[in-house]
Amino acid sequence: MSKSHPINHLCSIQFLVFATLLFAFLVSAVNAADRPNIVFIMSDDHAKEGIASYGSWLADSLHTPNIDRLAREGMRFNNVCCNNSICSPSRASILTGQFSHKNGVTGLGGAISPTSPWVSVELQRSGYETCIVGKYHLGAAPLGFDDYYITKGQGAWFDPKFYRPGMEYGKRAKSTPEQREGYCSDIYTDIAIDWLDGRNRKKPFCLMLHFKAPHHSYEYPERWDHYLADVTVPEPPSLHEDVERSSPLLKAPYWGHMIRNRAYFGRHVNDSHPPMPANDGTPRGQASAAYQHMIKKYIRCVAAVDDNVKRVLDYLDKNLLAENTIVMYTGDQGYWLGQHGFYDKRLILEGSLIMPLLVRYPAAIEAGGVEEHLCSNVDFAPTMLDYAGVKIPAAMQGRSLRPLLNGESPEDWRDANYYCYWGGPPKHWGLRTDRYKLICFPGTDEIEFYDLKEDPEELTNVAADPNYAKRILQCRIMLAAKMKQLDVKPLDLPQ
Repeated sequence: MSKSHPINHLCSIQFLVFATLLFAFLVSAVNAADRPNIVFIMSDDHAKEGIASYGSWLADSLHTPNIDRLAREGMRFNNVCCNNSICSPSRASILTGQFSHKNGVTGLGGAISPTSPWVSVELQRSGYETCIVGKYHLGAAPLGFDDYYITKGQGAWFDPKFYRPGMEYGKRAKSTPEQREGYCSDIYTDIAIDWLDGRNRKKPFCLMLHFKAPHHSYEYPERWDHYLADVTVPEPPSLHEDVERSSPLLKAPYWGHMIRNRAYFGRHVNDSHPPMPANDGTPRGQASAAYQHMIKKYIRCVAAVDDNVKRVLDYLDKNLLAENTIVMYTGDQGYWLGQHGFYDKRLILEGSLIMPLLVRYPAAIEAGGVEEHLCSNVDFAPTMLDYAGVKIPAAMQGRSLRPLLNGESPEDWRDANYYCYWGGPPKHWGLRTDRYKLICFPGTDEIEFYDLKEDPEELTNVAADPNYAKRILQCRIMLAAKMKQLDVKPLDLPQ
């Protein structure tokens, strides 16, 4: 038997290596084509009532045609609850898929626990190219992003400054951030589109675009100066509620965020921003005037966000990316737009609890869907990983929304959402089912209880009504079970 020549043997090995590399390249190329891109857009304090497609009392006053396009071409979620209604904790929950007591961010500016998973890390490891642009509002530099342009804290409305990879980031950071001239939402989108243009086209991508707007003080660019100038915007039904009478434990301690107590609603960047309307000097007149001032600024600020959502959607269309790109639009929590006389967020009541969520993915999601199941911001990370074909870490406490986006109705879907707010006043925790809301407070056995079917505006606390005693007990049992499931220990509750 003749022996093979060493050169022939070497050629065979080289061919096998080449074939293996070629196969890996082809598999990678197929995966890049098949795995969806992800564009996650989040606006700060954008309430669902501030989006026309949600049909609130503001619908006819809003200018959100491009955000509404996502609802029309995708699915609108009506019952997405944040688990802690304030900026940094919600952002941490979105990135980690964990509740605040697990990821360690219970208040403003906190840093995510080193043991927590990150959706960006999991996507990056699986071959996605990743970037985050805009407001970040967490205490340590982000993980799992190939590139980032993030502001420190709230960031500036005009001429924002950005921290980049390799720069020090945190309270004592000495790095000099990069500054760009212009209005923040426009600049964030400029950067995001530039990054999309320069990305590695052999990889799927995940872009997170986080607007500062429409956070208080609701500043907007000059192009929206005169929108609604001569219009009286409708008021919410509960604007003039007597909260000391209707809710002594939850709403009454929140008086500092009542509209008439902060009538100026922030600084004015330029003289074209509207002055406070005249009023008759009564509490009711002051509240109505302050509401008109606030809501017009807010709506104009939202309109500038919508301008930039259009730019992103147009880019996807122009570059033939729309069909295979998941676009998710949300706010970081709900936001009071005058309900109960309030602005801001924090409370478990609907105005600050419920987040908007619109999801479009033409390749897989039927257009025009409306989803009513109880969902949570901890579900966002598992959803992105599920669509990307990435195993969801066991430490994530949320659940992929993919079955709901497919039009399914899983029998084992959650029947309640847990909520906890450590700030204050008032510190509180509780449970929200599809109909009822149970609210507990530290240092007392007293509760508040609302029937959302009979009282959708949450004007009447029925905790002392004997007709609800059985329902309250059932909700107490459900709350205890939910806390056990989520590993909420006594020391995890506000004290």
